[in-house]
Amino acid sequence: ETRTATGPPPLPKLVVFDLDNTVWTPELYELYKKPVVGRDIKLFPAALKAMQELKSEAKWSKTKVAAASRTGEIDWAHMCLATFKIDQSTTIDDLMSFKQIYPGSKVRHFKHLHEDSKIEYSDMIFFDDDTSNTSEVSRLGVLCVYNPYGLTEKLWRLGIEEFSKRRAKGDRSGATIGKTSYYYDDDYDDDYDEDED
Repeated sequence: ETRTATGPPPLPKLVVFDLDNTVWTPELYELYKKPVVGRDIKLFPAALKAMQELKSEAKWSKTKVAAASRTGEIDWAHMCLATFKIDQSTTIDDLMSFKQIYPGSKVRHFKHLHEDSKIEYSDMIFFDDDTSNTSEVSRLGVLCVYNPYGLTEKLWRLGIEEFSKRRAKGDRSGATIGKTSYYYDDDYDDDYDEDED
């Protein structure tokens, strides 16, 4: 008798977000003084929705959330995480189990995330607006989603679906998916460009 494996699709064990131009806008370096959250700096609606989903939906109960940011405005970034709320009682800081926020190569950020979380790179997904970051992190085995205009709901869904599809087939390699062209186009096909490393 042949059995087919059924059950929920594989999900990332660690969802990692860049901050500037992925979770919020504008980028912190563009500000001249400590930002007022909600006035000077705002969340992308899809980032808020993704974090609400990660907190509330049962399918994500075994998944951890992290930040990997190269900003030089480290104190401001931590202040924003501690101030932005995803619901009445939970801040982004509360949701995130791990935070790597400092200038430098994101390979270093991910090495620390791996050491701190004990989660394999192939069990991580990373959302970022900079192809230099996604290119180097994907070489570690992380599935990266390039979101040049901030996280969108379409790119959130594409990333999670692609992670599940690849891991269900046994593909544990890293790659970068998402918009790789300069011009913005709403067509789904243009959303899906892949850069295998």
